[in-house]
Amino acid sequence: MRTLVLCVDRDDDVGVKAGIKGPLIGREENLNAAMKLGLADPEDADVNTILTAISIYDELVKSGKEAEVATITGDVRVGTISDGILTGQLEQVIEETRPSGAFLVSDGAEDEYIFPMIASRIRVDHVRRVFIRQSPAIENTYYMLAKALKNRRVQRKILFPIGLAMLIFSALYFVSPTYASSIAGGAIALYLIFLASGVSGSPSEWRRRLNEGYENFKNNIASGDVSIIFTSVAFVIVLWGIFNGVDAASIPGMTLGRQFVQFAATSLWWFVLAMLIFEGGRVATAYFRKGKVPKHVFVVAGTFIAMGFVFFAAFDVLSAWLGMKNPSSSLTLILIATSLAIFIAVAGMISYRTSEREVPSEDTWRH
Repeated sequence: MRTLVLCVDRDDDVGVKAGIKGPLIGREENLNAAMKLGLADPEDADVNTILTAISIYDELVKSGKEAEVATITGDVRVGTISDGILTGQLEQVIEETRPSGAFLVSDGAEDEYIFPMIASRIRVDHVRRVFIRQSPAIENTYYMLAKALKNRRVQRKILFPIGLAMLIFSALYFVSPTYASSIAGGAIALYLIFLASGVSGSPSEWRRRLNEGYENFKNNIASGDVSIIFTSVAFVIVLWGIFNGVDAASIPGMTLGRQFVQFAATSLWWFVLAMLIFEGGRVATAYFRKGKVPKHVFVVAGTFIAMGFVFFAAFDVLSAWLGMKNPSSSLTLILIATSLAIFIAVAGMISYRTSEREVPSEDTWRH
């Protein structure tokens, strides 16, 4: 059983740079080609590929196996032309060497496009990919990027916004260098948000999506679903809470831990209010659709308020621990907050069990 160690030079560097025409069959021919190619261009990856194929061939021969080494070369016009030439050379090599299997030696992903053609004519038992040790995967990365950048979708969704941001930055830099970076970054950020939301596209697609959104809004309102209004208000309150928290934490000389506690304590009740308004939208929708308010609405509201008191107490403890407050003065507030949270939680559990026995499951708005 003879093993063919096959080296592939798809873009014919051996022929162009060393002036040697393929196929190259035998150790001497391949070694001679590697030497000439190395002298012509020492940095060419095909030099290492051919030498690797010769090394594998030598190992097989030393182990007592029958083997042969060959190199097939394509054409600088990589594609159908080079692959056609490689096919003809491969059939010639197979006819002369009569192998039972092959070891494929390649210098990267581009050469391995020939793999299906090789595998359809001879059994491939092993594939060896050869890289330059100082920079592994550079050729593969370059090839993959070059191929991706030829895609019209990639050009439209990646290259266009980058080019637009650079153009905006260059234009604004002459007018106001201070704000050029922030405006260009904001433009990219908005584009990425729209892209992630699935709303990017042509102007006609934008109009279609806006019309669909408006029609869905009208239909929801007509059916009694007013949750979107409450959700919008809750979102505004969350933003207001964030702004207030950032403003409260923007004190010069304050450590990161103290800034976090100050921000969280200031924003806490705004977040709780936003959650109550958000859940209020569900309650209002249930009322408009079914004509009555779920009895356990107070349980949900009480849960959020109790959680607010728990976090309030936790932030007060952190404030005392970080030296932002007097521990003795904070103790009373912590005890009151913890007591209220426990009271609301217990009252909510009792109310929930009572309402669960009185209200059928189909009347609830959380099923």
